[in-house]
Amino acid sequence: MIRFFRLFRILPFFFLGFAHPGMASGLFPDNAEWFNVSRPLTNTDLAGRVVLLDFFTPGCINCIHTLPELKRLQREFGDRLLIIGVNSPKFTASQKASNIKGFIARYHLRYPIVTDKGMSLWRLYHVYAWPTQILLGPRLQPVETFVGEGHYAAIRAAVIKTLDRSQASGLLEDRPLPLQSPPAGHGRLLQPGKVAVAGQWVAVSDTGHNRILLFNRHGKLLLTIGSGLSGRTDGPSQSARFDSPQGLAFKGDSLYVADTGNQLIRRIRLPEGTVSTVAGTGHRAYGIQGMHTALKTSLNSPWGLEFVGDTLYIAMAGDNQVWRYEISTGLIGPYAGSGREGLSKGSLLHARFAQSSGLAYHRGTLYVANPESSSVSTIDMASGRVNILIGLGLFEFGFRDGPSPEALLQHDQGLAWLDGKLYIADTFNNAIRVYDPPSQRVTTLSRALNYPGGVAKFSDHTLLVADTNANRLVLLDIRTAKVEPWPVTGVPLAASAGTH
Repeated sequence: MIRFFRLFRILPFFFLGFAHPGMASGLFPDNAEWFNVSRPLTNTDLAGRVVLLDFFTPGCINCIHTLPELKRLQREFGDRLLIIGVNSPKFTASQKASNIKGFIARYHLRYPIVTDKGMSLWRLYHVYAWPTQILLGPRLQPVETFVGEGHYAAIRAAVIKTLDRSQASGLLEDRPLPLQSPPAGHGRLLQPGKVAVAGQWVAVSDTGHNRILLFNRHGKLLLTIGSGLSGRTDGPSQSARFDSPQGLAFKGDSLYVADTGNQLIRRIRLPEGTVSTVAGTGHRAYGIQGMHTALKTSLNSPWGLEFVGDTLYIAMAGDNQVWRYEISTGLIGPYAGSGREGLSKGSLLHARFAQSSGLAYHRGTLYVANPESSSVSTIDMASGRVNILIGLGLFEFGFRDGPSPEALLQHDQGLAWLDGKLYIADTFNNAIRVYDPPSQRVTTLSRALNYPGGVAKFSDHTLLVADTNANRLVLLDIRTAKVEPWPVTGVPLAASAGTH
């Protein structure tokens, strides 16, 4: 993805109150899939309103970063500002309704969303990067365009100015919209993201419920950590708060959590479940170099975790890097990756990753899942060299087995090492793929999944998979490829997800 920060440009006014080719009903493509509305929106629905179009693609970390800002605008302006998410998919899987529904559930989105499958809106507005927000006036005329993330203050000011001018000109109209809340999740899990197994403990990031669940190996719940409400509160397990937690890693009597939405690393003391913050300030930052005091250093969407000895390695999705946190010194900082999104080999701090989101370790090699380049990189920890195991580039993705230099993945997010092979949660392909080092080939173990986000070794011949969009956990036998649900018991219903 191309990333731009704190930039905006003014577009010339022009009117869209007429039909466009392929858009007989007006602005939006015919037969487009809509979400959070009871019927497709039309030009008539938008006329007389101030509208913010948010062009995004699911899985893009920069797009995810804008979601809290959009929710904040939605709370502040209410019915006076209509936000519409425009899913302009980079990946073929992002056109599927099931994946958009999962995205909506994972981030608790309540505004209308439309899928721009043919990218007609993208072309109409000359969009060239994800995310992009375009503010429309009450005659559907573009007012301002904001490219990248971090524009809350500028968008807010533009909305206020547009509302004031439109009100003074008598252009604002108030008519009901066919808004419809997304269906409530009735399962005990909501968009589980990552899993970790150590001894008799199994930990699950119940991401959509903003909590961590601790089970025994039979699926019996031992402890719920987190109230279920979004926030960043340390303390006892029942009152602690997380925000869209992802990566998990056990170390001794502690469980470490990548508290992604909060930009923190949290530690859960076991077995009582007391939560403390060990890294992060709660704010995002870019371009950090060197090692610094962990609690005084801003992170950027930590997503995957892996311990090597006493060092915690962190897949820092927002910075396209791998970081390390030294428990003994309390220092944290970048370990590998220049910070520029891409796919390249080279020395530690010159190689490029792309939204690093999953890690696995085996005998001196750290494996890195790069969803945005649909690739897997390797870090030789002795030589400090990064190489490319699977993947061809930022826009090269698909589904293809074969020699690893020719194999294709689609937005892979999780890794696990088991029985001499690397297992890959090939998320957007709904698959678990296998890399075999002796033959250097990639094969497919199973495609009987629905957006698998995390994978971990469960036994000598079994993987535990977070089957994210299916809101379940499954066991996958690596000998037979049999997939069976891992039943969990004792899981309470979560509190309604709130905000900070």
